[in-house]
Amino acid sequence: MARTQYPEIPLTLRRLESIATDLARGAHRWQALVCHRPDHRWYERLVERDDYEAWVIGWDLAQGIELHDHGGSAGAICLVEGQLVETSTDSWTRRPVRARRLGPGEAVAFHGEHVHDLVNPGPGVATSVHVYSPPLASMTFYDHRPDSFLVPTRTELEGEGHLAVA
Repeated sequence: MARTQYPEIPLTLRRLESIATDLARGAHRWQALVCHRPDHRWYERLVERDDYEAWVIGWDLAQGIELHDHGGSAGAICLVEGQLVETSTDSWTRRPVRARRLGPGEAVAFHGEHVHDLVNPGPGVATSVHVYSPPLASMTFYDHRPDSFLVPTRTELEGEGHLAVA
């Protein structure tokens, strides 16, 4: 489905969290799609609309994604199964990096300046739903060194193949 122009204002954080939670609760409709591959993180788009998109991600044990942003898109994550540890900060307030553990049924929403990484600490696989508004156009990845704040290492753009998504 081709997207038209992005809306000027993304969906609210509350609405994004609600969509992620509803999709996670309806996992029986798409659970057969999910893969947990030991060689790489798996993801599939569930919904693609002009104002938001939703993805399901299968995380094998110890899989993660490095520190990244969502190109200004706001988002939400809801865990279907397993656990994820999110380490996050933001590019606006420059608050210290902090970590939180997410378990099944837990959802979190974040604004467009959010920068995070995610990892599955185990003991088993994890499955999560991710919703972004507006839909992802880019993701910038960062090296977070103790002597600097966020140092960009690369940017992936929509249209150059799949974004890493998370």
